[in-house]
Amino acid sequence: APLHPVMPALVEVYVNSILVINNKGSSEYFNKPITVEEIRKVFRNSIFGVNFDTKNKPFMPMETDGETSLEINIEKPTLASQLLLIYYLLLYEDVRLANSATLIANGRKIKSYSSAFLSELPIKYLLHQAQKDQMSYGGLFSPLLRLLATHFPQLSLVDDWMDDQVFGDTCRHQVDVNISDTSINEAFQCIEENPYKTGKILKAMLNKNPTDVWPFAEIFVRYFKSVLGDQVPRHIQELYREVWLRLNIVLPRCLWIMTINALLDINNGNNRNVTITQENVLVDPLQVLRCDIRVFRCGPILKIVLRILEASLAASRSQLSRHLLDKPLLEKSG
Repeated sequence: APLHPVMPALVEVYVNSILVINNKGSSEYFNKPITVEEIRKVFRNSIFGVNFDTKNKPFMPMETDGETSLEINIEKPTLASQLLLIYYLLLYEDVRLANSATLIANGRKIKSYSSAFLSELPIKYLLHQAQKDQMSYGGLFSPLLRLLATHFPQLSLVDDWMDDQVFGDTCRHQVDVNISDTSINEAFQCIEENPYKTGKILKAMLNKNPTDVWPFAEIFVRYFKSVLGDQVPRHIQELYREVWLRLNIVLPRCLWIMTINALLDINNGNNRNVTITQENVLVDPLQVLRCDIRVFRCGPILKIVLRILEASLAASRSQLSRHLLDKPLLEKSG
């Protein structure tokens, strides 16, 4: 940073040189797309590295088949490099979908980046960072925002963005509490007998940068049902919602799936041993409502569920239009 004004245009030319067919000559040279592994390598060394740890998370093998990736040595990728990669990915998918009928008609097999892979990337968080520093990333922010609103309407909900602005501007009092898996476990295990202890941990989490709290997201979400108890004070439920909204800035789609599974009503026979995936929610957004019945009597948690439902409906609509563009009807009649 600051990003050179020519960089976004360079990415655009590069994407077109991979996908767009020039009618002038038949013997054409096409550039190769960046491989999934190369992109992953950049994000694995960023603050989101844990999400890309291949040991923890089995990725789909089909993504890397037949691809040779360059050996890149990246110690700590800059925000600029991550933003440019996100821009490349979104623009590539945008141009690919716009030209899919032509590509199929010409019999060209083109690489596509799967929704599952794109959902692992911290798109929204990086865009917020660019928004905060318009002097350095001004030329990239607008085209990125356009692509986000087109392809990921679930990440550009007005309420989310307004919440994120509020969190970005508020400065809270320091609470000196050590946050660890153990301290979170202890705080939630005595949520009804000693809500003060739980409140202290939640306030400490609110004080931290969302990216610093993200490593505890899984353990935090695990206690969703504990917050629904009759004896839990409303103040604790509100604090819980605020921490959830802060985590929602970092990797929202990951958080939504964890939340849906944590709130799943296991007393319903159909839901036993069921794990809802992102794919399930895209196909049927109403899966979000297969939650513990107590959610509907708990205002702060219901707000979270409604937020996820709104995002899931937007994602489902977007997935349908992507599917139609991906599988165009080549014959107009019949």
